[in-house]
Amino acid sequence: MKIRTRLSLQFIGLFAILLSIVLIAIYVVVANHWQKNFFKQLEDRAYIVGHNYLAEDNFTFTEFQEVLRKFPRTLPKEQIRIYTLDFNPIFIAEEDLKWNKDILQAVVDENKVWFKQGDEYVFGVLYKDNSGNYIVMAKAVDQTGLDALKQLRSIMLISLLIALFITFMLSRLFAESFLHPIKNIINHVQSRNVDTLAEPLSTAEMSKDEIRSLSEAINTLFERLHESFENQKAFIAHASHELKTPIAAILGTAEIALTQDRSQKEYKETLQSIIQDTIYTDQIINNLLTLAKLDQNNHNFSTLDFEHFWWQTTDSLLIHHKDLKLNFVVKTAEELHKLHIKGNQQLLSLALSNVILNADKFSFNQPVDLILDTTSTAIIIQIKDYGIGITAEDLEKLTLPFYRSSNALPIQGTGLGLSLAWKIINLHHGHLIIESQLGQYTQVTIQLPKEL
Repeated sequence: MKIRTRLSLQFIGLFAILLSIVLIAIYVVVANHWQKNFFKQLEDRAYIVGHNYLAEDNFTFTEFQEVLRKFPRTLPKEQIRIYTLDFNPIFIAEEDLKWNKDILQAVVDENKVWFKQGDEYVFGVLYKDNSGNYIVMAKAVDQTGLDALKQLRSIMLISLLIALFITFMLSRLFAESFLHPIKNIINHVQSRNVDTLAEPLSTAEMSKDEIRSLSEAINTLFERLHESFENQKAFIAHASHELKTPIAAILGTAEIALTQDRSQKEYKETLQSIIQDTIYTDQIINNLLTLAKLDQNNHNFSTLDFEHFWWQTTDSLLIHHKDLKLNFVVKTAEELHKLHIKGNQQLLSLALSNVILNADKFSFNQPVDLILDTTSTAIIIQIKDYGIGITAEDLEKLTLPFYRSSNALPIQGTGLGLSLAWKIINLHHGHLIIESQLGQYTQVTIQLPKEL
């Protein structure tokens, strides 16, 4: 079922319930009014009949003439009986209408009694006369009221059906108008492809409501998708270029070596060159695989002893990179063995190693400051080198895969180390902040949340 039809049916259902309640309330009020009015008429008839038979000597001539004038004005199917207090009929024969003695006794006890039997209204009164007390029982059918109520029910039913039909048609128009912006959104989304994702939905003429918020959210989503596709294209282009360069170098070196006979020394130099290019290619492939794995969710995070992680990572770097010079500065007053973080030790070691090795490489093996500090909620690691620095224009793009600052191009590198580190730190709900002054220094600050 379409949303427009469902909205129309829900609206008409709610309206039908509310209108039915109103109509029923009106009907009950009118019916009660008719009932009270007819009981009053029946009471008047009972007294008129009582006056006619029992109270001639109690009225003046003019008053009794008025009683006689009203006496013939009977109600529909009217039946009136008069009884003594011994429950014996008087003046009017009972015939087929015989009142139960319990009802007659109730009239004596309560002076007045009225009730309904089906469509018949009944009124009984204890008529007090100077000649004694009598029971007057009156019964009639409010035929006019029954006909009027029947007509009222018919009018109400027809009005309800007409109102529901009009409401259904108006609700369809309302739903169509309400869903029109959503249809535009659907048409816009269905017409998009990879090349046109960046074209936004127009929100200029929309009011500030949920539809506009939805449109803006879709625009943001498409913008991110477009950006993601563009990054993917750039990533593939850069990856192809970076892989092609060492492979071309390997092939070129091998082909040159095979053009003529060489000495053993020349063959050794050729093989060493091929090995270096192969290692570089392997490094690119490993970094690409690591980047791909970071998008998965199963990273096996656990609580890590920060002191163990810290010294194991730095010791490993110093063992494998003999020229690496680190100046350790511990600013925190906390004991390292009491610090813990939650994460994957292999990934965090890779991130920290990449940043430190970058600092070493771009400062040409000058000493690198490694500063450790803490706050109440985070562990702060600062890696500061005094090398070539980074231009302000390149700072924002350094975390993109394969991106390298303009002044770093002559130095061999994959352009993946810093992007890997940034993604790993974000994965651990941390922050990686880069500050630099061209030709003076570069400082990378890593903030990792404590495991409290």
